[in-house]
Amino acid sequence: MLMAVFAHPDDEAFGTGGTLSKYAAEGCDVYLVTATRGEAGEIAEPDLATSADLPFVREQELRCACDVYGIKPPRFLDYADGLLPLIHQGQAVGKVVRLIRELRPQVVITFGPEGIYGHYDHIAVHRWTTIAVEMAADSDCFPHHVSDTCEPHQVSKMYFRVMPRKRLEAAKERGEPTTMLMDGVPFPFAGRSEEEITTVIDVGRHVEQKLRGIQCHVTQVGRQNRFADAPEEVRNDPWFRREHFVLARSTPPPPRRLAQGERDGSLCRPSMTAWRTAAKRLS
Repeated sequence: MLMAVFAHPDDEAFGTGGTLSKYAAEGCDVYLVTATRGEAGEIAEPDLATSADLPFVREQELRCACDVYGIKPPRFLDYADGLLPLIHQGQAVGKVVRLIRELRPQVVITFGPEGIYGHYDHIAVHRWTTIAVEMAADSDCFPHHVSDTCEPHQVSKMYFRVMPRKRLEAAKERGEPTTMLMDGVPFPFAGRSEEEITTVIDVGRHVEQKLRGIQCHVTQVGRQNRFADAPEEVRNDPWFRREHFVLARSTPPPPRRLAQGERDGSLCRPSMTAWRTAAKRLS
């Protein structure tokens, strides 16, 4: 089982949409946890939403994307967009701990400490999730959560979704933006070196789902964009066909350190239910 934890609707789409689709197709139970409904963001298509109904619209867009990926319906932490560093941090960690204990994932994916481009909501979710993975295994932490249906659980692996430095260099050469405007300030994307990246997932067979998942978030990406105007170019873009991660935690630790240039190409194993279903098909 795989659980991804992000801050806003569409955070999952660009860097993990293919990975979520791939593992769902291979039989893993895949869950997406989102802290907010993205209600503080700009509206790219004003005829599709107003500020009053934007939380509902963006929730429906995320549900659309999850359907496209073939994963479970999204889980929301129900926090206000843009305010994640200001809310009660212990309560937020407690919510993630409870979900880990309830869903019992083998693998958890979230932001790295840089939050892709320093977004304070992304960084808050990174901190909650990394702490929650540790605490979920300890029965002394959040003991009132512990029951017959919510026992301590140890996550096997935790990965950070990251962006390769070489991808940013290629984007700069093509004249594409390598910053994200936030509160009127251009924040640069944080790139990781090849040596830091432990895991590269080939999502070539799932680029169509990834592309459609992005397009579900129409109030954020708009109707006119690279994904809609040049879909074939996007499908064939080698950076779009690979997604990159850093293995942040492994229990037990990996048996050996990967050699330079070597990449782990797998995150998750199919659930026992999926194995049984496959076995029935073969019998």
